[in-house]
Amino acid sequence: MSAARRTWIGVALLAGAVVITGATLLRGGGAAATPVRVASVATRDVIHRVLAQGKVRARTQVDVASEIGGRVDQVNVKVGDVVKAGDPLFSLDAEQLENAVEQLRVSVSGATALKTRAELAVAEAERGVQRDRSLKDKGVLADEQLKIGESRVALARAELDSASAQLERVRLDLSRARDALRRARVTAPSAGTVVAVGVEVGQVVSAVQGLAGESGLSGFGFSGGASASSAPVILADLSELQLKLDVDELDVALVKEGQPVRITAQGIKDASYQGVVERVGLMGREQGGAVLFVVEVKVLPGAGTEQLRPGMSAQAEIEVQRLTQTLAVPLAAVLEGDGKDKPDRVFTYQGDDAAGTAHEVTVKLGPTDDDVIAVTNGLAAGERVVEGPFRALRGLDDGDAVRVQTDKEADAGPKKDGDQRGFGQDDP
Repeated sequence: MSAARRTWIGVALLAGAVVITGATLLRGGGAAATPVRVASVATRDVIHRVLAQGKVRARTQVDVASEIGGRVDQVNVKVGDVVKAGDPLFSLDAEQLENAVEQLRVSVSGATALKTRAELAVAEAERGVQRDRSLKDKGVLADEQLKIGESRVALARAELDSASAQLERVRLDLSRARDALRRARVTAPSAGTVVAVGVEVGQVVSAVQGLAGESGLSGFGFSGGASASSAPVILADLSELQLKLDVDELDVALVKEGQPVRITAQGIKDASYQGVVERVGLMGREQGGAVLFVVEVKVLPGAGTEQLRPGMSAQAEIEVQRLTQTLAVPLAAVLEGDGKDKPDRVFTYQGDDAAGTAHEVTVKLGPTDDDVIAVTNGLAAGERVVEGPFRALRGLDDGDAVRVQTDKEADAGPKKDGDQRGFGQDDP
């Protein structure tokens, strides 16, 4: 065989080896194939939830304060007591009030006597005028004397008016003093459970405003906000509880009345409660750079709800959408579009358990549920999709060679949850 022929045969064999080696690399999992994780398109229920935090409170909750100021003389209740309307809660020192009532009662007696005296004076003056007129008609009394008598009548009537006004003022003061004495005994305006007592014997309270000075509450008091009320006593109907949530403006449009809610309380482990959305706020407030809306949730009666207390911090999962037996893929498998030229998409995996190719598919997405997302168009049940690693997924092109990541590679790489930054999110 000539040297030239041997040369051409060698070149042909080398070229064939290169072709075979390249195919093997592409098909057999060589360095040219990108290692990826794959997951199957599954059929399942997808429930989209809005998460929010808030405070537990009683539906009926009354802050009871004194309507007058004074020093506390007696406290009749403690946290946990059940009271009826009219039951005493606490009392103020009433000695000065009782003295004031007694003094004013005496003043009323004196003013009454003065008025009676003034009435007698008017009657006497009027009788004198009648005599004077009779004498004048007989011609024995001058006009000047009659006018003097009429002046005495006018003066007596003025004194009677003054005495009557004085009597009314003293009577009004007595009524006010008696009312103050009655208000020194603070009673329950309605039935309920005492959930907070923030007053002690000897402390001074101001009218309506609660305690004069700093004083902590010996209970789980909560009144319309994140901080406890300063009212001396707080009553609540613990048979009906509600949850007051702060919902972000990005989620509030999804929340509707009647939606079911799962509730967990920070102070109660391994327990959850059911609720239902009752009201959705119409006006937001800015807090920490976010705009929040108040959503009120009714806590439904059930086992363990007696453990909930007004003022407890709680978390809520509001079920805003439910798709039954829909197609879903891992959230990490989706590359989010830009809403304009680039649509939402996934890469399907076509091949065997070792190696294959990735194919870009445009999909229509539905709601999310934890780490999965519903796909309403573009995929079929049983197909496999590339779910990561995210760096590899982002760098894929349609038709790229890929291979299933080995267990050793998976263990050596970043954890699945840590690698999953949310679809469509670039590396820093």
